[in-house]
Amino acid sequence: IALDLDFTLYLPASITITIMAPLSIPPELKKITPYIRRAEELDGDGSRPESRLVAYYCRQFAVSAGIPAANSPDAKACLAAILGDLEKEADAMKAFSTEEAGIICSNFAQDVFKSADDQDRAGTADKKTARSFYAAAIFFEVLEQFGGTDESAKEKRVYSKWKATDILKAMKEGRRPQAGGFGEADG
Repeated sequence: IALDLDFTLYLPASITITIMAPLSIPPELKKITPYIRRAEELDGDGSRPESRLVAYYCRQFAVSAGIPAANSPDAKACLAAILGDLEKEADAMKAFSTEEAGIICSNFAQDVFKSADDQDRAGTADKKTARSFYAAAIFFEVLEQFGGTDESAKEKRVYSKWKATDILKAMKEGRRPQAGGFGEADG
């Protein structure tokens, strides 16, 4: 069951920030968790106007992926909560055609990927870089709802997942992550 634990912090200079508790996702819907967590992260991102749209499509993708697995009352309630969030944003999203939304989401995924890749290739990869690669992979997956993805996006999705794992493995082993792709340093 999802609990609605919204509250508002009041800060000096009349700044108001609303913080929502993460959605409680039942175990049978575990596969939608990454999409919902990325949407929740984007909800708090005021630096990029497209974040709101990408969050919407992350949730939409999660619902599509979750419907076949929603057999319990908790799972159905979880999906209903996500659908409620989608409904709140539906009017604002009507300003974009499906094609425009797909382009915006694709550009967003490419930007997240490029930022992580640049940091990795500069030799400064860290845990944050791994999280960025993982987020990029999720955003590339979300693009599938727009009628499939091109080969480049599929390759970047696979590379992003591999690179996130490789960076975290290197850090766990106490070594510096190898910059670039598999075997690139070998020449």
